[in-house]
Amino acid sequence: MIINSKQSKPRKIIDILLTFFGWLFLALFLYNLITYFEGDLDFTFIELNLANANSILLITVLVVIVSAAFLSWWSSYNKRKYGPLKRRTFPPQTSQKELAEYFELTEEEIRQIQSNQYIERN
Repeated sequence: MIINSKQSKPRKIIDILLTFFGWLFLALFLYNLITYFEGDLDFTFIELNLANANSILLITVLVVIVSAAFLSWWSSYNKRKYGPLKRRTFPPQTSQKELAEYFELTEEEIRQIQSNQYIERN
């Protein structure tokens, strides 16, 4: 399903360009992956020593900081954009008369069921 929304011309052009470059990047990445892939894989990058452990830790901390900053920005954006909206409405409370009609019981039986902690079923 394609969702069409009203967009300004510059925004639509930017959207088309970003989509095009995204697909181009993916195609080039897959092309390079296929053409430069050799049968013998070298797993020496998995071996940890003190020199690359520091760089792995630094990259991990950097990724955590960037992720936290992005989530913080996204949270404040959502709060500013959607915070003042009051879209939730709760249904009115159901009366004992409505419950009695629905379950085909008397109102006294409904009151008794609601007040008892243990209900024995016959």
